[in-house]
Amino acid sequence: MNQDHHGARTSDTPVPASNGTRVGVPDARRPPSPYGRVPVRPPAALRPPTPLVGVALCEDEEVFRLGLRVVLEAQPDMAVVAETAQLPDALAAAAGGGADVVVVRQGLIGESTRPLLRDLCRRGPAVLVLAEHGEEARSALVDVLQAGVRGCLPRRSAAARLVEAVRALARHEAALDPTVTGQLVRYLTALPDRADGEACPLDRLTGRQREVAALVAQGLSNEEIAGRLFLSLATVKSHLTASMRRLDVRTRTQLAVLVARERSPVASGVPAVE
Repeated sequence: MNQDHHGARTSDTPVPASNGTRVGVPDARRPPSPYGRVPVRPPAALRPPTPLVGVALCEDEEVFRLGLRVVLEAQPDMAVVAETAQLPDALAAAAGGGADVVVVRQGLIGESTRPLLRDLCRRGPAVLVLAEHGEEARSALVDVLQAGVRGCLPRRSAAARLVEAVRALARHEAALDPTVTGQLVRYLTALPDRADGEACPLDRLTGRQREVAALVAQGLSNEEIAGRLFLSLATVKSHLTASMRRLDVRTRTQLAVLVARERSPVASGVPAVE
């Protein structure tokens, strides 16, 4: 027992605190962290909100459009900001802001609306086309992709594939389904050959650039191409950028269409993906 400067008696024995621990004695139940002070994650209410991907739907079948909305709005990072049944209305809604991706049924894209689609691809949000079946649809799809569309899925794709494609487009990446790519290859390679003596545009590429272009035409992502050719991701991107510049195309979709159309040995130089 000791005395303080006021004469009051004090004890050397630690005093229990209100929470059950003893003042002046380290809590044996909570050993110090070997990594120092551990940062505390702020409550959800204080964290910045996750930005939502705004999606505009252009589908003239109400039941199908409702299904698209249910699938997309079930995602925590997506919101449907507009629903239309005609492409001009969808483009007008997208031009108003708020839409990062426009999902369009291919059957709603025609001769009169294709210039609007091309303008949207140049200045506005990304476009995901839901492709139809049939020979006529494949023919029309070539024009759609040449307009600058970076995303294309079969209209009856799985819900998970739709969500994945919307996220990829929102990240400014391409979203080409291998099934659609295969249909385009079969259609384009059935077209007449070039005239004798006409130069092949793919001859402007180096051997490695031709290999990368061939795998793009097969629907592979940059990561998959890097693994297939044992290259770094940065090297694949460099070859892809150089190839697009030499061939005067703006998107990997246009590159894939060009490779398939030319029926060059580039396509047969790399084994097809199973």
